[in-house]
Amino acid sequence: MVEPKHLDPGLGKGYDYDVCNAEVLLTRMSVKDGRIVLPDGMSYQALALPERHFMPVEVLKKIKQLVEDGATVVGPRPEKDPGLNNYPRSDELVKSLAANVWGDCDGKSITERSVGKGHIVWGKTLRDILTDKSIAPDFQYVGKDKGAFLDFIHRRDGDAEIYFVANRLNREEAANCTFRVAGKQPELWDPVNGSMHKAMAYSQANGSTTVPLDLAPHGSIFVIFREPIPDDRQGSATGNSPRWSEPFGLNGGWTVKFDPAWGGPESTRFEKLFDWSKSEQDGIRFYSGTASYRYEPFNMPESLFIPPQSALYLDLGDVKNLAEVTLNGKYLGVLWARPFRVDITTAVQPKDNLLEVRVTNFWPNRLIGDASLPPEKRLTHTNVKSFKKTDALLPSGLLGPVRMMKAD
Repeated sequence: MVEPKHLDPGLGKGYDYDVCNAEVLLTRMSVKDGRIVLPDGMSYQALALPERHFMPVEVLKKIKQLVEDGATVVGPRPEKDPGLNNYPRSDELVKSLAANVWGDCDGKSITERSVGKGHIVWGKTLRDILTDKSIAPDFQYVGKDKGAFLDFIHRRDGDAEIYFVANRLNREEAANCTFRVAGKQPELWDPVNGSMHKAMAYSQANGSTTVPLDLAPHGSIFVIFREPIPDDRQGSATGNSPRWSEPFGLNGGWTVKFDPAWGGPESTRFEKLFDWSKSEQDGIRFYSGTASYRYEPFNMPESLFIPPQSALYLDLGDVKNLAEVTLNGKYLGVLWARPFRVDITTAVQPKDNLLEVRVTNFWPNRLIGDASLPPEKRLTHTNVKSFKKTDALLPSGLLGPVRMMKAD
């Protein structure tokens, strides 16, 4: 899992930043309309310098040029060059250039100074600087439950504002998310199933748009703003996720086929769904691989087919670890992340439905089972990790509950 991005203490939540080296600063940075810009289209409100008092002469010359061209540069006055090239003349040049740029800005009694078209700032936090410019946080959120932790990335492509929002916790999250964009229709793009639709619930105020989002555990979504709309338009709905009604559970028995080549029974009956690692049969408890669950035949409640018919979904509940779904001979794809849910509208029928779910788990359970067998009876061989027969088994299989649901 990718670690959350680091938060600069002086910047805080809701703002983002990139880090660059001296080469990027010297060869790729310029100023346009008071913003620092790169050739690939990225632009920034300010350039923050590291908290140290030395700087190469060529870098300081570029800093001076950027400020004079209109940039805001934040950081302490440099006092010497870190290298030995042209020493001690290089230190004298640094002091002379720094005096020209920082002037009487000492970071205490005087914290800001105009230089050419731009500003040099020392002694103020980045958040205070952005607040003074009336620049609100780029992304904020208020979770329904305490402790919500959302992360974001913001990019711009032409006139389109593209946000990627990720739930960093292993729990479902509902939050009102505010983006520093107004006058554009929010669109929701699901990176897992590829679906895209306009947000129907949103509000605009003070140059920002607030969109209610529902995120799966460790789930994510793209929120994209492209189409111009009046900046006083508000969404008419109360939420942007389906509201589920009339869940129809598949509560009967399942015929489950394992692969005997990997130690499992060729066919068995599960009267209810359970974790393979809890089975009393070694062939199931230590099984790693793919098993096919079949549930047939079953009829759907007539109420689900009363016009106007809404979309129907199959929800597998919990799966360890991925599932392939086929309904009435129609392959519906692979489900590998929560929620393990798929649209079955075009595959389901009122009567005599046949459902097959092929579930694949991870390898450790078979490796742990083999650890208690003599080498000639083991089914697996690995030099990646030494598993012991006392190691804990991983939850495996289709755990459910399995339900058909109507999206309102």
